[in-house]
Order: sequence, then C-alpha cells, then structure tokens
Amino acid sequence: MKNTFATLWQVFHKYRWHVAALVVFGILSALLEGVGINAVVPLVSFFMGASSGPTDFITHTIQALFSFLHIPFSFRFLLGFILGLFILRAVSMVVFGYIRGWIGADFLGKESEDVLSQTLRASWPFLLKQKIGTMHNTLVRDIQNTDALLGVVAQIVQSFTGFLMYLLVAINISPMTTLYTLGGGGLLFFAVQPFLRRTRHLGGQAAEVEKQFAQFLSEHIIGMKSIKAAGAERIALADGIAHIHLLRALSIRLAFIRSSSASLFQPFSIVLVVILFVLTYTAPGFSIVSFAATLYLIQKIFTYLESGQNALLGMSQLLPYAQNVASFKEQLFAHREQIGKGKKSFVYNESLTFDHVSFSYVATQPVLTEISFSIARGETIGLIGPSGAGKTSIADIVLRLFRPSSGTLRLDGVPADDIGVEEWRQQMGYVAQDVFLFNGTLEENIRFYRAELSQEDIIAATKQANIYDFIMELPEGFQTMTGDRGVMLSGGQRQRIALARALASRPELLILDEATSALDAASEKLIQESIRALHGSITVLIIAHRLSTIENADRLLVLEHGKIVEEGAPHELLARPDSYFSKHHRGLRG
Repeated sequence: MKNTFATLWQVFHKYRWHVAALVVFGILSALLEGVGINAVVPLVSFFMGASSGPTDFITHTIQALFSFLHIPFSFRFLLGFILGLFILRAVSMVVFGYIRGWIGADFLGKESEDVLSQTLRASWPFLLKQKIGTMHNTLVRDIQNTDALLGVVAQIVQSFTGFLMYLLVAINISPMTTLYTLGGGGLLFFAVQPFLRRTRHLGGQAAEVEKQFAQFLSEHIIGMKSIKAAGAERIALADGIAHIHLLRALSIRLAFIRSSSASLFQPFSIVLVVILFVLTYTAPGFSIVSFAATLYLIQKIFTYLESGQNALLGMSQLLPYAQNVASFKEQLFAHREQIGKGKKSFVYNESLTFDHVSFSYVATQPVLTEISFSIARGETIGLIGPSGAGKTSIADIVLRLFRPSSGTLRLDGVPADDIGVEEWRQQMGYVAQDVFLFNGTLEENIRFYRAELSQEDIIAATKQANIYDFIMELPEGFQTMTGDRGVMLSGGQRQRIALARALASRPELLILDEATSALDAASEKLIQESIRALHGSITVLIIAHRLSTIENADRLLVLEHGKIVEEGAPHELLARPDSYFSKHHRGLRG
C-alpha cells in the first residue's frame, strides 16, 4: 500500500490540487443528493398527511433554514427545495466530469511530451543499450495506461466520497439499520482483498509480456526480409503467437477476477436487505418511508462500494504501467545528455585534434588507447583498419555521442567540452552505412527538420551528392515519396540522399562511416566523384574498407587494436611493402 501511494504521488503530484477539487465536488454532489433523498421523507409525510413528521437532524436543519428564510415548511416549497438540490447536484457533477476530463487530457499530453523530450535528450550510450520495442511500448502503451490509472483514481475519489456522504445521510435517517449495513459492507470489503492482490500480480505480468511482444514486433518488422529469406516464417510466427497466447491468458484471468469480485455485491446486498427488514420491522417507531429511503441510500452505498472496488482492481492492474513510466523517467534523468551552451563558439580554422584520447565501453576492455592525431581544415582523412579496431568509435567521439575515458578532443586548441553540443553537431555532416530515411518526400528527407534551408540549398546539395539528375527524372521530383525506411529507392540512391542531407547545411566536417561498403561499383563511383569535388572546401573523415573509397585521401590513418599503427599519404603507405594498407591492397588485387 505504501508503494502504491508513493507511485501515485510521484506520477500525479502535479495534479494534487485538481484531485482535491474532485474530492470537494464529489462530496458536494453526494451530499446534495443525500440531503435531497433525506428531504423526501418529510415530503412523503406531508403527502400522506402524517400528524408528526420525521425528527432526524437533517430534517430539523432544513426546517431551520426555511424558518430563517421565512419560507413556509410545506409540501410545495419542500418539493421545490428538493428539485433545486438535484439541479445543483447535476451542475456539480458536470464540473466534476470536466475537471476529471481536463486532468486526463492534460496529463496524457504533458507526460507524452515530457518522456519523448527526455528520451531524445538522453545520452547516446544509454539509448544504445535500450530495446526499441520496449522504448516504444513505454512511450505509447505505458503512458496511455498511466493516463487510464489517473481516471481510475478519479473514480475512486468519486466512489468513496459518495459512499461517505450517503453513509452519513443513511445514519441520520436510521442509525441502527446503517450500522448493520456498514458491518456487512466491511466483511465484503475484506472478502475481496485477495482479488486486489491477485490483480496487481497479474497486471505486472501483463505489462512485462506487452513489452516483450512490442520488442518482438519491432525486431521482426524491421527484419522481415531476412526472416522470409531464411524461410523462418513458421518458427518466428510460433514465437510471436506464444506471446499473444500468454497475453490472452492473462487478460482472461484478469477479466475473471474482476467479474468474480463484482458478482459478490448484488446477491450480498439482497440478502442484507432481507436481514435488515426482519431485524427492524418489529422495532418501535418503525417507519416504512424512512426504511425505504434508507434502503435507497444503502443501495447507493453498495453501488459506490462496487464502483470503488472495481476502481481499486483497475488501479492494481494499471499500477505496474505507471511504475514502468516512473522508472524509465528516472533512468532518462540519470542519463541525460549534458548539452549546455558552452563558453566558446565553434570555430574551425586550423585543426581538430585527438590529444591522447582513450575510450572504452567497459572499463576492462579498452576500445581506443592513447590516440593522438589532427585533422587540418579542408583535409580529407581516410581511417582504415580491421573490424573492431575502433574506427566508428572515433567517429562517435568526433560527433560527441561518446565522451573519451581520458584525453581531450580539441578544436583549434579549444577543448570540445567548452563548446555547446548542439552547436557542435550542427557543424557536422554524417552519413552512415545504414541510412535512416523516414516515410516522406525526398525534400523532407533532405531538409531533415531544418526549416531555414532554402530550396536553392537543397538543390545545391543534391547536385553535390550526384542525385539531382535522378530526382529530376522522377514524375514528382522532390515530392516523390521514399516509402518506409526508403524502400522505394536503391541502396546507392539512399546513400546519395543521405549525403545530400549532410551537405545541405554546409557542414564544417563531413563524416562518412562505411558509406559505400554495400554499394555497387556505379553507385560508389558517383559518391567518390562527390567526395573529390568537395576536396579542400569541406573537411572530410572517411571510414572505409574499400581502398577505392580512400585512395584519393590526403592522409590515411591505420587503426589496429585501438591504436594508430600507420599514418601517411596513400602512395607513401603503398610504397611500404610491410604496411597494413599495402598488404590489404595486394590482397584485394590478388
């Protein structure tokens, strides 16, 4: 229970005053209806011509109010008073519903915005370890269920404020009958506690299975081609169906528990009414009118008890989703990226320098060790070496996706940490082997959220990337849709679109990370022509295995086991028979 309140406070504390308003209007609406029902007792006494009216506290209070306002306490005016109470109750219920709806809509919007914002601002090392399907499920399904939990909390407020007010009014009319009822209700409440515990357990299981299924869907949709090519559809389907069947079984068990809990109320309330009638019928001063009013109030009490019980079951089922969201936000906050504005501006007039930089993902397994080199402005550098040598890690450090474990990255002598990350990355162009294109037009993919780019900037970039003529041959030109992940384009076309995107903002440094490794000779040649045309005007760092991609570089850096083992112009390294570059070149020719 303590953990429940802690989670609710952590997730919804911003809405504490709104929830307080719900409590106020919940009490007010229940009180107005309860007093109205209580006032029916003297109203019926008037109608039946009883010689003495009810003597309860609420009736006396109503009489005192009429006397104070100089209004006759008669059938006509009492009827108008009751109608007024129910009109006010209707208004209070409208206000209650509006506040409840506003909280839900506001929470869903702000929470989605907050989690998405924190996700995009989290550090790359943290994001790299996350599962796509799990993150997607948290950002969508878990937040939606947390919003539903807020609705359940509002229902609990409404149910138990209504229960309390109707209980007080019922005690006012017939204390003994109400106390009997309260005792029975207490027994029923404790009888359904095992249902609450079981629901919370199953809800936690369902939340976890949903995440696993979301991850399964993400992986298998992305890898659909590989699955079909391997003929593994049947096995993959069996794995997916196992998740679906488990979710189905959990949902059925949850539905059974909720219906079992709810089914106890109606027969219990009927048995209780019979027992109450038997116990009070022979009591002195028994009034059928008061008994009928009390029964109506008891029926309302049990309705609210049932509603509250269902809401508690719903809260137990939905609480794990809120806990998942809260836990994810804590992780995002702990791993937020330190962007900052920086004290210095990005100025690249001389060189970008790695000064004894070391880096490791795990402390015991160094990826880079004491790396030192410089990239002069306008220079084209080729970075080569066997797989796992640390080439992409160098690119990621240049992009400041990772921070060096030791050593310093400097720009014109200024430590990179003194320059804001956002400004730094805006001066970088990056093209990876696996191109990211979203399902939009070619222009949208090249513009890539940069509204300040003009049409002339986009056209110039496509010409630099040797893709302009191809785009102009398309019936819809720049408005041609790329399809999901660019499936409507060939690999070479996707790479050149990505190159145009990188060049459109005129970056100071262009990084090509294995950008041509999967291309055919014709596509590679077009990109090589683009790179040669950029020589001297843009600083270029090329990571490649293909010698043809880096043979025109000003300088090559050979990386092996996280260290630079060779450095020099391509023709200089070729002249050394024992160099990695020379051996690799001869091996490819052989």
